[in-house]
Amino acid sequence: MNKRIFRALLTAVLGICALVCTAQADCIGGAATTTDVNLRSGAGTDTAIMDTLPSGTAVIVEADTGSGWYKVNYSGISGYMSAEYLDFSAEMELSASGSVSATDVNLRSGPGTSSSVVRVTSLGESVEILGVSGNWYRVSAGGDTGYIRSDYVSLSGGSSEDAPVAVSGGSIGEQIAAFAKQFLGTPYVWAAESPEEGFDCSGLVSYCFQSFGYSTNRTAATLFNNGRAVEKSELQPGDAVFFRSDGSGYISHVGLYIGGGQMIHASSSAGEVVITNIEDSDYYTRNYVGARRIAE
Repeated sequence: MNKRIFRALLTAVLGICALVCTAQADCIGGAATTTDVNLRSGAGTDTAIMDTLPSGTAVIVEADTGSGWYKVNYSGISGYMSAEYLDFSAEMELSASGSVSATDVNLRSGPGTSSSVVRVTSLGESVEILGVSGNWYRVSAGGDTGYIRSDYVSLSGGSSEDAPVAVSGGSIGEQIAAFAKQFLGTPYVWAAESPEEGFDCSGLVSYCFQSFGYSTNRTAATLFNNGRAVEKSELQPGDAVFFRSDGSGYISHVGLYIGGGQMIHASSSAGEVVITNIEDSDYYTRNYVGARRIAE
């Protein structure tokens, strides 16, 4: 065989192998948060906050970025966390849900291809994840318990198509703030106001208030007429916070304050519902207009 052709074929084979290996590295273990930790959209503190997880929360670690950050999955949502605040373990008990993502996937008695086959699963079969062992999940499926390699499982979480979950406990404002968090990652859609179609900024806020029986106006500017004014220093979870655009006096954006200087909002720039720290953002600090307490 011509040496040039051989080298080209060898390079192609090695490339395919590398792609296969990369695709299989969907999970490298688990980790528990050692303090309250932000789940971010990227590997850095300058990226959007998707959620804040309390100390002791278990997450699936999908990858080590090598830059002091882990790519993790929590409740079906992938994001990034600083490795400094995570206690990593290759083997860990945790709880998640998912489904088999390929046909004829073996459910094995142990975390390895040398382990015996308990049975063959079917495409789309639901599984409850009980723990991780390297890049294998320990799962319960159809009454059987065993191990499936992580790249053959699609993780699931709170879908915008699921019925919203009511939250109990705490003040009414805290309940509304907690209720709103289940819509993290829901697409931003202008003029939309439901989990099924998506949200714009005022659509998210009005939907959350109305879900708790509070009637509100629909746009950001008219929402500012609901409830009563609250000083910034007195903000509480569940307060609506309002912003203008640079150089404009017109109220163009609204979010829900969730505590700790943060708000949850449908962001057109992020393209989805996210959590943002108001105090850490020059834009939102500069354009802050005021707050209204609608739920009391």
